[in-house]
Amino acid sequence: MKSLYLTFHVYLAFARKSFQKQMQYRVANLAGLTTNFFFLLVQVFVYIAFYKASTEPQPLSIDDIITYFVLCQASLMLMPLWGGREIADTIKNGSVALQLTKPVDFQTYWFVDECGRAYYYLFMRGLPTFLISNLFFTVTIPQQPSVLLAFAVSMVLAIFMSAAITITIFSTAFWTLDTTGISGIAASVITFFSGMLVPIALWPEWLAHIAGWLPFGGLIDIPFSIYLGKLAGIEIWIAIGKQTAWCLFFMGFGRVLLSRGFSRLVIQGG
Repeated sequence: MKSLYLTFHVYLAFARKSFQKQMQYRVANLAGLTTNFFFLLVQVFVYIAFYKASTEPQPLSIDDIITYFVLCQASLMLMPLWGGREIADTIKNGSVALQLTKPVDFQTYWFVDECGRAYYYLFMRGLPTFLISNLFFTVTIPQQPSVLLAFAVSMVLAIFMSAAITITIFSTAFWTLDTTGISGIAASVITFFSGMLVPIALWPEWLAHIAGWLPFGGLIDIPFSIYLGKLAGIEIWIAIGKQTAWCLFFMGFGRVLLSRGFSRLVIQGG
């Protein structure tokens, strides 16, 4: 029991260190806040124009759409699009050998590092983006505590899934060394099928069905659908169960890639 507590304390310290490391870039974070709000304005005005021109009933109201994209911009830096490059760099330059000398699990170390980074952006960019947006737009806030609780659980799982996907993507550096192509393709697929550009509720039924079989909706569509009340009752827990299953899948897949990568690892010089 004491050993488990000490292990947890060590990894918590790694996550805290990652959080603190991001605190050094305050000016960059301020610039990021400005960028987030600019693109939020663009998205909101585009959809307002679309809704005014549309003659067909839509599954989401304009207030839902505004809230959806406020949440998107607040969660943007939590997506597996921005982190993980240090993983590829350590593999490419050979410093991964130093990581292996530490008495910690490599995958878990990078997992908590990514989570620490994500929670920094959640509180230091996501929360301010959400609060500022409330000054300019009508943002829906759920009144039922159970919905807020389910949304919080879903967002934690989304962050975990994002970290697991990030490690999986950048573990391919064992084979490619330069992960630019793979990460670029992954970013495009994730951005589209997560619902970040267009809410999946507005997609054609056949395309939404395909997205439903893919894991990426668990990053954006599932937590936001819970927040907006588009999922209710047992549907919420089925969706959370799906997020959990995909999260475990990517953790397992990432571990397989790391295990096979380390087995073939050759450090220059011996």
